[in-house]
Amino acid sequence: MGIFSKPKRSQEDEVNQINNRKYKEVLLDHALTVLIDQNEIQTKDLEGVKAEFGYLLNIPGHGIEALFKIMKDDKVFYFAMQQNALKYLTINEEQFKSVTENMIRMHLNGN
Repeated sequence: MGIFSKPKRSQEDEVNQINNRKYKEVLLDHALTVLIDQNEIQTKDLEGVKAEFGYLLNIPGHGIEALFKIMKDDKVFYFAMQQNALKYLTINEEQFKSVTENMIRMHLNGN
């Protein structure tokens, strides 16, 4: 079973979900669990954690696609949601920006 069940037709049917707080909370909860399980951060250190989404899309016939990063002090952790699976990535900031720009151009600008 994936992270997201099929939603009823609503705002969640739109392609751009960057303002969907529910989706963001679910993704961040799962990503923080991964980081804690892998001893990358401690539960006591969650205060001050920040997140930034490059994109959060609901692609018809494909599902939720997202690229985001979690920042704590000088550490940055990158994650993607693809094919209903959360993936912990080994990319850098330049790659994060490039992938974000490409996905926005392909799915939100009609190109």
